[in-house]
Amino acid sequence: MDEAEKSWALKALDLHNCPYYTKGDSLQVQMPGVFGNQLTTCSMPVATFIPVAMDGTMPEGHIEAGYKKCSCRWSFCQLTKLSKPAVQFEEVLTAENQMSRPFLEQMPVTVARAFRERATALSFRQGETILQANTTSSHFHVLVKGMVRIASRGGDGRVLELSVLRKGDCFGEMSILTGAATSNQVDAVEECLTLAVSREDFHKLVAEFPVLSIILYRMLSKRIKATNQKLAQLLSPGLSGDLRFFAFTDLVQTVMTARMTGTLVVENAQRRARFGFRVGGLVHGSLGNSAATLAVDEVLRWVAGSFRFHPDQMPAEDNLDGDTMSILLEALRRMDESSILEKAPEGQAASS
Repeated sequence: MDEAEKSWALKALDLHNCPYYTKGDSLQVQMPGVFGNQLTTCSMPVATFIPVAMDGTMPEGHIEAGYKKCSCRWSFCQLTKLSKPAVQFEEVLTAENQMSRPFLEQMPVTVARAFRERATALSFRQGETILQANTTSSHFHVLVKGMVRIASRGGDGRVLELSVLRKGDCFGEMSILTGAATSNQVDAVEECLTLAVSREDFHKLVAEFPVLSIILYRMLSKRIKATNQKLAQLLSPGLSGDLRFFAFTDLVQTVMTARMTGTLVVENAQRRARFGFRVGGLVHGSLGNSAATLAVDEVLRWVAGSFRFHPDQMPAEDNLDGDTMSILLEALRRMDESSILEKAPEGQAASS
């Protein structure tokens, strides 16, 4: 029996109190592995289906499973070599919630494995330029450690920070896909490690796994849409908008790049934070009785709310020291450390 005859596609039909799946989610069982887009796979439908897969006499049908107060009903069908790509396409196209995940976690497991096999781990020192502006990218990078900044060099020689990428983000794809030179440079803010795939191997991966094209174009579409929304907000009278479309980090960098002076007011529910800028420099932060750095840390976590920039309205005191990017990067680093501690087991967190 070949590998194709040992593969089945499972699709969620009816779910009740399921904490892991939604209707229409797919799994692929290729003995002895189970493949899906989610990091956590519920064992109940898998355990129920394994005897069916081992028996191999039912090419299609339904299974029912449950655990305590949850229950589910799944359909299954045996796959052929021709139908495997269709299942992978379905997994990617129906997994809208995957778009917020790190790049590699958006891929089906088999594609992510192939990517890692062809990737080379590259390390970069703090301050090192990873991708030079006005050159054709030789590699597609996925950041697995550290932070990088996307920057543009102005006509007067000044380097303007445009955005910050963190663990799980990727860069270099536009130049590889289009063959055009990059418009911005990528610098390592701190010691960084990337998984880098050469231009030639990247094109081979896209040809071998068409689902990778879907993920890339979906990612690019999301970036273009976000850019258009930001431009619409920036071109409106004053600087105001919605945090769902304009992250606080991008907002601060926009004010910094434009060298604006005034107070940025950010609101979420009944909470209001104020940040003062002088010629693009972040000099003040306040949120209730919180210290200035805590105000920055807190607003970084807000994913909803509104903001408005009031030019030439400065707070009474300066309570933040350092340049804007340093303040922002330190806050991002604290948020990463806090996230790691929250995920650690209680005993491990206490001992660290």
